[in-house]
Amino acid sequence: MHARRIWAMMGVVYMLLVVLLMLYWMATMTLIQGVTGIMVFPAFGALSAQFFNRRWIIRHGRQGHVEDPDFQEPPFPQPGGRTELISALVFAALSVGSLIWGIGQLMSFLKG
Repeated sequence: MHARRIWAMMGVVYMLLVVLLMLYWMATMTLIQGVTGIMVFPAFGALSAQFFNRRWIIRHGRQGHVEDPDFQEPPFPQPGGRTELISALVFAALSVGSLIWGIGQLMSFLKG
């Protein structure tokens, strides 16, 4: 997947979140408090996907190649990509953690 698609998908998610927040504000004339976790979730998810994508590019020997029709992938995965894997896992954990935190914040707002 191209990096631009990952960031475009994150932009679409942010657009939907902002539209939903604006619709809630228009319907109730109050702002939702405590949406920090929900709002950082797409960024952490996109960063994790970007690092996984970068690792795939390194492992398949596609550094510097932009879909050349005559490019042959190596028969075995290339070495490297360990820092990308660690970064991807860290951001994936942050993404899941921020989603759980955001859902908790949202539930406490809706109860109170």
